[in-house]
Amino acid sequence: MTSHVFLTGVTGFIGRSLLRKWMDSSDVRFHLLARQKHELSPQERIKQMLVGLYPHADMTHFTRRIEVVEGDVSLDGFGLKDSDYKQLSENISHIIHCAAAARFDLELEKARQINVKGTENILALARECKELKKIDYIGTAYVAGRRRGIIKEDELDEGQEHNNTYEQSKLEAEKLVRGSWSELPVTIFRPSIVICDSKTGRVSSHSAFYRVLRMYLLGRLQMLPGNPSCLLDLVPVDYMADATYLISQERASAAKCFHLSAGLNNLITLEEIGELTSHYFGKKKFRIVAPEEFMAYVNQAQESLSDEERDMIDELNIYLPYLTSQLKFDNSNTLDILENTGLEVPKVSSYFGRMAEYMMEHVDG
Repeated sequence: MTSHVFLTGVTGFIGRSLLRKWMDSSDVRFHLLARQKHELSPQERIKQMLVGLYPHADMTHFTRRIEVVEGDVSLDGFGLKDSDYKQLSENISHIIHCAAAARFDLELEKARQINVKGTENILALARECKELKKIDYIGTAYVAGRRRGIIKEDELDEGQEHNNTYEQSKLEAEKLVRGSWSELPVTIFRPSIVICDSKTGRVSSHSAFYRVLRMYLLGRLQMLPGNPSCLLDLVPVDYMADATYLISQERASAAKCFHLSAGLNNLITLEEIGELTSHYFGKKKFRIVAPEEFMAYVNQAQESLSDEERDMIDELNIYLPYLTSQLKFDNSNTLDILENTGLEVPKVSSYFGRMAEYMMEHVDG
């Protein structure tokens, strides 16, 4: 019997990587939720995404395996007709919920509309699915917010404050998911900072990591506020997709949370990132200065700053919590379940050069 997978967030960097992994590793049929955006229809957006994933493939190859579901995860019933919603619930055996508002500067209610309400709508669909076998929920390790030290996979709300509305709304969404564990076969995946594809170097232009490196590559960033010893937990998207796929196949993964992180002994410091960027981009290393020193410089230079420089400074301030963090994500559950698969997180230094090459070929000013 063919499995029917309902996948949200497929046009995003992580979502499309998950689609490719499932496409290449199984014969399941996909129902891809997408909405119109920038005057592109859902069908056009999905086609563009598939061409990007499989540039040399015959697109007709995908018609038997992919159905585009025109809807919005934040709307009740995804905005579908009752008959279409009912048909969806009768077919779906597996849900992968990847859609999220990942911007850090959204108003809280807007972030909640997608991240919390969207998750409520996914759980509502799951309760209607007669053939449901599995739900995979893609969260974030940064529900930890402003906590410090080692964060465990079974921990969630420890009374922590959050750095932005993304973190807070994703914590609220994960609470909903955990609350459904007694009735639904849900697995929670918490990736850390997903930066690129380790094999191709392809990087998401929407990620904070990319945007900071782009500033540096274009010569607009010589000074970075942060802590040189800040620990960065970086993982490539192909590892994240591989791990999600393998863990999802295990029945024992239901009602558990898995950190898809670098692990306690595979972290990299901001200082080391600075050395890698200088080496692979062939440019002078950026200075890492204390946030107080950075703001003093900004205040002194205020009148001479261009609008572009002001925008860059505002953006860096949004990222500042991640440039001073000392968080470590324990991934014991992940290591245990993947123990005999041979899958390991590659070191950042092993693929950073491929990412740098990709950026130098694709970034324009």
